[in-house]
Amino acid sequence: MNIIIEFIGQSYMTLMLLLGLVIIMLVNRRIKIDGVQYVWAIASLVFIITVCEYVEYWCDTYNKPIWIRYVKSAITYSLNPLLILLELYLIAPIKHKFLLVIPYIINVALAVSDLFGTNFIYAYTEDHNFISGKLKVVPAIVVCFYILLLTFYSNYFIRNDERSKAIIVFFMSFSTIITVYLEYENIIVNHTTDIAAMEMLIYYFYLAAIHHSKVQQKLHASELALERQNNELLMAQIQPHFINNSLLAIQARCMDYPEIYDSIRNFSRYLRANFDNIGNTHPITFEQELKNIKAYLALEKMNFGDRLTVEYDIDNEDFMLPALSVEPLVENAVRHGVAARENGGVVQIIQRDEESGIIIEVRDIGQGKLNLTEKQEKRRGIGVANVRARLAVNNKGTLELIPEDNGYCARIFLKDIRYANEKGENDV
Repeated sequence: MNIIIEFIGQSYMTLMLLLGLVIIMLVNRRIKIDGVQYVWAIASLVFIITVCEYVEYWCDTYNKPIWIRYVKSAITYSLNPLLILLELYLIAPIKHKFLLVIPYIINVALAVSDLFGTNFIYAYTEDHNFISGKLKVVPAIVVCFYILLLTFYSNYFIRNDERSKAIIVFFMSFSTIITVYLEYENIIVNHTTDIAAMEMLIYYFYLAAIHHSKVQQKLHASELALERQNNELLMAQIQPHFINNSLLAIQARCMDYPEIYDSIRNFSRYLRANFDNIGNTHPITFEQELKNIKAYLALEKMNFGDRLTVEYDIDNEDFMLPALSVEPLVENAVRHGVAARENGGVVQIIQRDEESGIIIEVRDIGQGKLNLTEKQEKRRGIGVANVRARLAVNNKGTLELIPEDNGYCARIFLKDIRYANEKGENDV
C-alpha cells in the first residue's frame, strides 16, 4: 500500500491527466473518431514510462538490485522515442510510414543490448551511479529527428491552409523541445510524461472536434439530399393529366366568362401554392392551407361534376401547420379514392381541437368498385410519405392512414401548436 501511495504522490499530475483522458475516451467509445487508436497507444506508453520513472526512484531509495535499473533504462530508452513516433503516425500524411521505424529499431537494439553489458548507451555502477555509453547520443538524435519531423509537418499544414492542425502540431513539438531542454538543464525534473499526457489530451479534443465537424457536414448534406427528395416528391403531386384536364375544362367554358375567371383563378392559386411551398420549411396558417385545398377541389369539381362531393367540418382555422401537409392528402382522396370508383364519392375534411393537440382528418367515402392501377397505388404512397416527412420536421406532428369500409381516413395529429394570432402578418 505504501508503494502505491508513493507512486501516486510521485506521479500525481501525469496520472490525473491520463485518468481524465481515459474517462473521456471511454465515455465516447461508441463514437468512431479517426486516430483514437493511436491516442490509446500513446496513453498506455505514458503510463508505462511513468511507472518506470517511479521504479528508478524506488530502486535508488530502497537500494534494490541494479538489474532493475538496467531493465528500467532499456524500457524508457525504447519507449520515449516511440511516443513521438506514434504522434507522427497520428498526424503526418506520410505514405510509407514504415520508413520512420528504422531509426527507432536501431535505438531499441542498442538499448536492449546494454542489458547484456555492451554499454553502448548506458551503464550503472554498483552504487547505482549512471555511466554514459559511447553511443549515448543516439537516443537524443532519434528523438530530435522525430521532433524535427513534427515541426516540419506543422509548416506543411500551414502551407495547406490547415492552420488549426498546424497550431496543435507546433504546440506538441515546441512543448516537447522546451521540456527536454529544461530537464537537461535541471530546471525542471520528471515532467516529460506530464507534458506527453497533456499533449494527448489536447490532441484528442482536437480529433473529437474534427469528428464533430465531419458529422455536422454529413448531417447537412443529408438534410440537403432529403430536401431535394422532398422537392421531387412534391413535384410528383402535380400530375400532367390533371393540368391537361383542368385546361380542357376551362376551354369548354370559353363562353361563360364568370366560370372562366373562377377557373383560371383557382388553377393559378393551386399552382402558386404548390410551387411557392416546395422546399418551404416555415409553417403557414390552416386558413391558407384550406384556401389552397378549396382552389384545388373547385377545379376537380369541374372535372368530375356530381361524382365528387366535398364536405367541410372545421372548428378552427387559426393555427399554424407545415405547408402542403393536408392538401396532398386531399389530392390522394380525390384521385385514388373518389375518382378511381365507378360512381365517385365524398371527400370529407374534418378539423377538431383537443387538449393534447389538433386533429385533422381527410376521408374519402367511395361509391362503387375501386379501380386503382399499380402506378396509382405508388403515387398515393408518395403523397403519404411526403406528408409524413413534413410533419416529422421539428417533431410537429404525425400521420395515420386508417382503412375504412368504403375508403381511407388520413388522420393528422398536430402537437406544440402555434396559433396565427401569435405571429405577425408578415410571417403568415
